[in-house]
Amino acid sequence: NGTAIVATDVPDLKWETTFNLNVGIDFGLNNDRLSGSLDVYRNKTRDLLLRTPPAAPAVDPFQFGNVDASILNQGIELSVGYDFVQSANTTFSANFNIAYNQNEVQDFQSAVNTGAINGQGLTGAFAQRLESGRSLFSYYMAVFEGFDGNGLPIYEDIDGNGVGDPSADKKFVGEDGLPDVTSGLSLNFRSGNWDASTYFSGQFGFSVYNNTANGFFTGGSIGNSRNVTQNVVTSGESGSASADVSTRFLEKGDFVRFQNASIGYNVPLTGEGLFKTLRLSLTGQNLFLITDYSGLDPEVTSATGDLGSGVPTRGIDWAAYPNPRTITFGLNASF
Repeated sequence: NGTAIVATDVPDLKWETTFNLNVGIDFGLNNDRLSGSLDVYRNKTRDLLLRTPPAAPAVDPFQFGNVDASILNQGIELSVGYDFVQSANTTFSANFNIAYNQNEVQDFQSAVNTGAINGQGLTGAFAQRLESGRSLFSYYMAVFEGFDGNGLPIYEDIDGNGVGDPSADKKFVGEDGLPDVTSGLSLNFRSGNWDASTYFSGQFGFSVYNNTANGFFTGGSIGNSRNVTQNVVTSGESGSASADVSTRFLEKGDFVRFQNASIGYNVPLTGEGLFKTLRLSLTGQNLFLITDYSGLDPEVTSATGDLGSGVPTRGIDWAAYPNPRTITFGLNASF
């Protein structure tokens, strides 16, 4: 009493294995005033770990197993740094990095629905599928084509039966939750007792499923006396329309973020007073964000569920708290 089996034992279970190939070059010119590196890589992971249903007559919820499939990641990374000003009293430098990654599932003989979507009327709904020939977290859903004269949604007819059904007419829409390109830029300045630094980050080539809008901001929410955004009122959507998973709520997540900036001043002291050193600083985090995403923050992922597969969630925004903006004043002193 009080105990229960939660998973079936798999004696030959093993860790995933990754074979990595990497070729790189580091360079420096003019006494390393200009420096950087270039790396080309190819990583292939085999023996994928997934949750799978145990064989009958077992009644356990799941078992872990190694799936005969592989995940390929390959790409290129470049970083460059340059010291624009080098003097005894003043320095100014910049560092830039950019990386491109291609991800693909290979040799998988099945298909697993992933990316659970939450909300009223969305029980069991999903937005992604794990399948060979596609990247991880690839979006698989109905294609939204607008509203008809009655305010009901229209979906692309995939199977050719003359009716666009959001449950039956699903397809890979050519988008996924993994960025193809990531980049960063840092600037560093010092002159006398003053110093300052900034950092910008960016991600490009990925999409975010706005589960928050799908679950809350629809015409049906108005009929249920729930708060909605202004665009729902003017969209022409009927209050009786169903809010199925579709490209209606799929958005580009590309962004550039002013990640942080700081400025500091080392107060000149004679060393004969109370303090030996005194430094004042002001630091800001997440100062501004440039993006077309309509939600609060495209760089967010909510754990909406795995539908029993064990595949984690990526690229789904479900009532998530955004990255906060913070301003910090610092005072450092030694006695």
